[in-house]
Amino acid sequence: MKDVRKRYEIICPYCGMVQYACKSIAQEEGLANLGHGVCLECKGFMHIMFDEGAQSMRAEKWEAVQAGSQRWKNEEKAE
Repeated sequence: MKDVRKRYEIICPYCGMVQYACKSIAQEEGLANLGHGVCLECKGFMHIMFDEGAQSMRAEKWEAVQAGSQRWKNEEKAE
C-alpha cells in the first residue's frame, strides 16, 4: 500500500539538511503537537511541531525540549 499522506518540509536544526515529514498520529488527531524524528543525515534527534494556521512544520533540537521541561519541573517544585 502506497503512503499518500501529505509531507511537510523541515530543516534539521543540527546540520541544516532539508527533509520531509508527515504529521504524527497525535498531530493528525488534534490531540497534541507531539512529533519527533531523527535526521537522515546527521542522526540528530528532533522535536517536530506542526503549525495548523500556516500548514507547515518546523523542527527544533530535542535538547531545547528537555531544557524547557526541566524549567517547568523546577518551577512546579518551587511553588
